[in-house]
Amino acid sequence: MRRFFIAAAFLPLCLMVAGCAMGKKEWPSVQQSEDRFTLKLVEGVRRDNCLLLDVAVNGAANRLWRVSIQYEAVGTEEGQGCSGCPFVPREAKEFTRERRDFNLQDSILKLSLCGLEPGVEYRFRVVGTSELPAMPLESTDVYESLP
Repeated sequence: MRRFFIAAAFLPLCLMVAGCAMGKKEWPSVQQSEDRFTLKLVEGVRRDNCLLLDVAVNGAANRLWRVSIQYEAVGTEEGQGCSGCPFVPREAKEFTRERRDFNLQDSILKLSLCGLEPGVEYRFRVVGTSELPAMPLESTDVYESLP
């Protein structure tokens, strides 16, 4: 009789534990349509030794966490790229959402890059990183800034 009570108490417990472990379990995944953004250069102006950029952020602008301006000088000197060669960014300036110079108004991100050498041509692109690690990097096309 005692064994019957132990089995009667143990069987529902086993069924309850087994029922909790059943079912499909997955980590939450990124919803590409809801969490993706794109970047497009709207305006780029070079003033003195600064490059001032307005970048349109379309889609989930709230997911944009970090942006970098990747750039290279173009010329014949050591460490400069050539105008017909593939773009190889030699330097980058980072902007994160917590910083004061990360200026996102509505869907326009205003960025500035100063310290450019006068009289030197530069090639650049803007690359954005999502706050979700599974999302790919998003970047603009490569543009030229004439001196």
